[in-house]
Amino acid sequence: MTTTTAGPPTPARRATGADLALGLAGLGVLSLALIPVEIHRAFGLPAHPLLLHVPVVLVPLLGLVLLACAVRPGLFDRNALAIGAFTVVTLAATVLTVGAGDAFRSDRAGRGPPNADDAHRLSEHAQSGETLRLVMIVVAAIVLFAVLLSRSEPGSRLARLTPLASHGTLRGALRVLFAVAAIVATFFVIRTGHLGAQLTWHGGERGGPPPGGALRGRFSPR
Repeated sequence: MTTTTAGPPTPARRATGADLALGLAGLGVLSLALIPVEIHRAFGLPAHPLLLHVPVVLVPLLGLVLLACAVRPGLFDRNALAIGAFTVVTLAATVLTVGAGDAFRSDRAGRGPPNADDAHRLSEHAQSGETLRLVMIVVAAIVLFAVLLSRSEPGSRLARLTPLASHGTLRGALRVLFAVAAIVATFFVIRTGHLGAQLTWHGGERGGPPPGGALRGRFSPR
């Protein structure tokens, strides 16, 4: 009778940088599925005024990070995965906030049409928010592409990108895109927030209460 001896167990395969980069790219694409989502309420309050604080903080922070990476490319190479993850979170937060703004505007529509001045501000605010969402989609695409390039190595799943990763012209172009994306995204988040603040508080500046009452003014649509 013969016996067979089992060989040593095969060690579990660890995720490589290329695997993680591909995972982040997949999450970025999945974030686009949040575009139709319109959250109406959270914790018993309108969701938009609660969610808007997230992109208002994250987008400028991401802009500062990208500006720093444009000046010092090595900073991005060392922290590409973390920056990619931060970008995906910022994109998802922006998409959800814009969707919540659409839901909030729909909820308030049944309370009577706003005056012409408020209607104009609301339209500008909504358009600026939608532009910010589009800008963040482009920013995320640029950053995640750079993440994939940074983790492309011979023999990895991203080996086909290795020649591009070492192309000096492309690396220079990405630095320029980082700077432009940071400035544009920060501009639109500030503009959108400013228009929202005008929509909320302009009634008080005229000497009267905020439009629609104090609570409605405090939680005005985007």
